[in-house]
Amino acid sequence: MAYFRCRVTLAVMLGGMYLFAGCSKPAPEAPPPAAPPYNPVASIREVMNSVIDPNVDVVWNAVKTDIDHGKQIEHAPANDEEWAAVRHSALTVAEGTNLLMMPGRAVAPPGAGSLSPGIELAPDQIRALIDKSPSGWNQFARALQDSLQPALAAIDKKDPQALFEAGDKIDEVCESCHQVFWYPMPAASTQAQAQAR
Repeated sequence: MAYFRCRVTLAVMLGGMYLFAGCSKPAPEAPPPAAPPYNPVASIREVMNSVIDPNVDVVWNAVKTDIDHGKQIEHAPANDEEWAAVRHSALTVAEGTNLLMMPGRAVAPPGAGSLSPGIELAPDQIRALIDKSPSGWNQFARALQDSLQPALAAIDKKDPQALFEAGDKIDEVCESCHQVFWYPMPAASTQAQAQAR
């Protein structure tokens, strides 16, 4: 019995020592977050003009119908090489959306104004809208990325009709984002907001 009490006492003492040792040493401070390893160089406008737009045009124009002198001409990738080129462009757009979501990217090059005043907002106005709703901006970028998945699936199946239909969804996502972040609000909406204040 005495031996048992001695072991219990020893265990309590050792536990107390460990507890004291643990309390006496402050927890190490977490290191400050490292700066991101990337450095945005191009503006959002430049990413759109050099990465997104030219490649999404390849996807949109891969399947189309032209009318030439009253004759309907159908266009679609005709071989593995052409399908591969469309897939390359679809992947470039999908990955390009990550560039749009990178924080710290300027809307336009320094000193640049609106390319189409009255049709497109000025860069500082666009920046204000993005800063007001960065999560909304990122949701649109992700929606664009997600809209490329049916296009990629159609390309892998070499299904022109499915690719054509996927192109409509991509266009819908693009226009939805532009209506929120790129184009001036219609006059009626502006007046309604002013009256609500």
